[in-house]
Amino acid sequence: MASKRLGEIMQSDRRYLFQNYGDRLPACFTAGEGSLLYDQDGRRYIDFFAGIAVSTLGHAHPGFVKRLQAQLERPIHSSNWFYNREQAAAGKLIGELSFPGKTLFVNSGTEANEAALKLARAHGQSISPDRYEIISFEGSFHGRTFGGMSATAQEKIRRGFGPLVPGFTYLPFNDLAAASREIGRSERVCAVITELIQGEGGIRIADREFVKKLTAMCRKRGILVIIDEVQTGIGRTGRAFAYQHYGIKPDIITLAKGLGGGVPIGAMHAQNELSPLFGRGVHGTTFGGNHLACAAAEFVLKKLKKPALPKNVAAVSDFIFGRLTAMKAKYPLIREIRGMGLHIGVELSIPGMDIVTKALAAGLIINCTAERVVRIMPPLTISMKTAKEGMKILETILASEVGV
Repeated sequence: MASKRLGEIMQSDRRYLFQNYGDRLPACFTAGEGSLLYDQDGRRYIDFFAGIAVSTLGHAHPGFVKRLQAQLERPIHSSNWFYNREQAAAGKLIGELSFPGKTLFVNSGTEANEAALKLARAHGQSISPDRYEIISFEGSFHGRTFGGMSATAQEKIRRGFGPLVPGFTYLPFNDLAAASREIGRSERVCAVITELIQGEGGIRIADREFVKKLTAMCRKRGILVIIDEVQTGIGRTGRAFAYQHYGIKPDIITLAKGLGGGVPIGAMHAQNELSPLFGRGVHGTTFGGNHLACAAAEFVLKKLKKPALPKNVAAVSDFIFGRLTAMKAKYPLIREIRGMGLHIGVELSIPGMDIVTKALAAGLIINCTAERVVRIMPPLTISMKTAKEGMKILETILASEVGV
């Protein structure tokens, strides 16, 4: 039963806000520290969700707070009519962590993908006016704008909003033969867009051979490879970017979520030779890359360059995967464990939302996607002590489900 404080908050939500998120989970967080959150009544929670892989450095990170406070005393926004030191600094760091290229800052992941899709079509139509088709894969999620929805091969995301943007082809994920046939038969394909771990699709991981051969096919035919790193980027998988596990060279990567550590920001980063296609006035955004957002990104990216953050991700990841493997042997409701780094999915034989609500009641924040896949995505700074406490809560809940 909701407390009086939470009841008042819930009432205001229903009165003043669209209810597109349905019934939210019964907590309103008012304070946080590290990988801990505190609700409206002061109750403590372990954060294994990081706001959908957003809070890279956890909550109220002292250095991050200090940097943002300093920026609040300077211009927060001046628009892209003027030069922006923070933009250039953050763009430089993205290039150092990925590949030499040019960065365009936007406000979100779907906007980053919109920019990438436009750039891909501009490249294709610089070769031929009929070269505009883009391949994506079943189970993908690339955003909720019309371009993002059109690139997303999930009917539930697109339903009720047609007609969508034409020119998208959906193929089975990890099916090299299907990709080879489509690329081989069509001269209209300008780009392929894919996640390497499908987060909303249930933490489904791209096969290494599929990715390498698909990239080689595209390279041979002059087709651009867009890697959607919105959820997998910024150290989430143990490397700065997920594509670095595959030994490939993308033409474009898209970023958001963890890039700003909680401050809204997205980015498209592309190979240098593509930058002339976005000349003056071709694309833009009012808020994209403002001083505050890029100050946040610069701080997060500097932390990512230091060895301490990837080292912590590796250690905590090994621990969590180890505990989950042991739990799978004990509890038959765990069907499969998938993921990389601190981007982890636990597929269950039962619907996962009941586990999520029970975990919240026990002081652990997790999430469910694809109906039966529990996601574990804590801040990359989470301590081993907190990770152990969180896993203990999770195991207690799973044990109760099987009557142990």
